[in-house]
Amino acid sequence: MTKGSVSRIAVLVSMALTVFVFVSACAYQQPAAPVLAPQSVSTSVLDWSQLPTPPLNQDLVAIAGFENKSSYSADKLWDTSSRLLASRLLRTQYFRVVEWEKMKRLFDWDTLSSASIVKSPENMKKAQRILLCEYFMLGSITYFDVRQHAQVSATSKNKTIDTTIRVDLLMQDAQSGEYLAAGTGEHTERQTYSGGLTGGQTGSWDPRSADVALDMAISKATFDLITSFHVQKTKISSSNNYHK
Repeated sequence: MTKGSVSRIAVLVSMALTVFVFVSACAYQQPAAPVLAPQSVSTSVLDWSQLPTPPLNQDLVAIAGFENKSSYSADKLWDTSSRLLASRLLRTQYFRVVEWEKMKRLFDWDTLSSASIVKSPENMKKAQRILLCEYFMLGSITYFDVRQHAQVSATSKNKTIDTTIRVDLLMQDAQSGEYLAAGTGEHTERQTYSGGLTGGQTGSWDPRSADVALDMAISKATFDLITSFHVQKTKISSSNNYHK
């Protein structure tokens, strides 16, 4: 073998080694695509400035309880929902609200989780005498759904998890038991995860998204109920003034 041939072989081997080292370094330094934190996507935003102006003399409202009529089972869902509703009602300043902790001291969990306070005239009258409230408000979770959507491409995988909750509220006259107003709220909270094909799992359902969806659904239902109640009360007031 000639000196020139040996030289050419050495150059080729050197080039091959350089390429190998470069490719290995790139493969080693290439990080796995990160798992992104869930991104919350709200379906709508409430404009609380559009809520009817609170009356000068605020009526006293007692939350009679919260029923879970959805397929999702959670022991404390009625308690969490009632507490969120009481907090939202206080922030609107449209009503005075019986403290939720007081309601739990006066009535047992079975009564409040089924809203049975208002399901019979006798129980309603007894509760009204204790609480001295003008109205009872009761709620129900009618829909609770967690749905997952996955999308895989040649270089990445994405997963979206939608948590949707619907809440219905009713307002009753504490004396007559008549239903005066209703409100409905539904909200979807979205988690979006993404990662590379070799980056492992792209994340799982975060229960905090259910808390956000529940709070927003209750807020929307409260907004809807107060608006409906204000219209109804204005009609009654106008009718009474007309007949005077």
